[in-house]
Amino acid sequence: MFNYQFVKNNSRFLLFGFILTFCSSFGQTFFIGIFNPYIREDLSLSHSEFGLIYSLATLLSSFSLIWVGKKIDDFKIIYFAITACIFLAFSSFFLTLVTNIILLFFAIYFLRLSGQGLMTHTASTSMAKFFDLNRGKALSISWLGLSLGEGFLPYLIIFLMKFYSWKIVWLGISIFVLCLVVPSVFIILKSYQDGATEVSDRKKKDEANPTIKNWTRSEVIRDSKFYFLLPAVLGPGFLSTGIFINQIYIFESKQWSMLLLAQGFTLYAIVGVITLAVSGFLVDRFSAIKILPFYLLPTMGAYFLVITSSWAFTPIVMMTLIAMTNGTSSVLLTSTWSEIYGTKYLGGIRSVTISFFVFSTAIGPVLFGYLIDQQFTINQIFSMMLGYLILANALFLFKLKDYQPVKIA
Repeated sequence: MFNYQFVKNNSRFLLFGFILTFCSSFGQTFFIGIFNPYIREDLSLSHSEFGLIYSLATLLSSFSLIWVGKKIDDFKIIYFAITACIFLAFSSFFLTLVTNIILLFFAIYFLRLSGQGLMTHTASTSMAKFFDLNRGKALSISWLGLSLGEGFLPYLIIFLMKFYSWKIVWLGISIFVLCLVVPSVFIILKSYQDGATEVSDRKKKDEANPTIKNWTRSEVIRDSKFYFLLPAVLGPGFLSTGIFINQIYIFESKQWSMLLLAQGFTLYAIVGVITLAVSGFLVDRFSAIKILPFYLLPTMGAYFLVITSSWAFTPIVMMTLIAMTNGTSSVLLTSTWSEIYGTKYLGGIRSVTISFFVFSTAIGPVLFGYLIDQQFTINQIFSMMLGYLILANALFLFKLKDYQPVKIA
């Protein structure tokens, strides 16, 4: 499914996307969630208090991304990418200075904006603009970086926490990004020309892709079908954030073995890699629009299993099924916006969709924490999440026929 010649011809730019999605791990909920108990213990915070701070900081980052993310359409990619990486290094260092809830708020805000926001936004927007016929494969290869982070980093952090405090670990992350990632991105992009396109299949491009309208961000915001798709787009991230930030509590409440936690993330990463490869191939073969109606089904199955099963290995299966949806969404959603709305103003469009995404992830932790504090059981919470996904998918299917590009002469 990954063409060797395609990878060889475009290896430098694909590596750039891979590095950025790997580094986005440092601002993702699955990673920050590992430090949740230690931060709450140091600052004497409850589940809901930490969830509220996390959600408000994430909410602010979503608003910031609307403006910051659009700038990728206005600046050279090398300047934008290096600035984003330096910002991530600063954010990681700032977390080591946290001594109260105000500093914690800003630390999480910086991490969510630089990591979850700008790293993924820069990688995906760059891949979607540079590649056309092979957009699905390019996005799936670049998102392998996050899969590596999800599978490798929990083991590494758990190991390091045996010897170092959580603040020392974050100091190491800051040094890693500043001293290794920033120079690597500069070396990779120094010969890149903005506006260039992929090396392979250029002759086929015009024949395979008739000219479509490039929608501006303001036009997309006024397009009604955009909002019918949003709940399905936002669902996996919104709900997974609530799960990952409270992963320890969920395992304890369901009496699952904690040994399965790291194993679950490893399998999550492996399945994510496989799903990335498959989804990239399917998007290039059939189009993102035709894949969309099916991508939520694995997560629906995962939630149903958690609700109904007492099997010891339920968390492993849950993580596997969630990985199938989340892995697919990494490729699918950027390809969907590109197919429907074009790529000329993709940075501005993605900044809006990512801000909605980050906004939704801000709701997850505080809502999950509130439900926990109100004594809702894990089964009840997962039942609510399953209901949301069913309704979101039905809403999208109602407008399915309208999700086609506008072709122009």
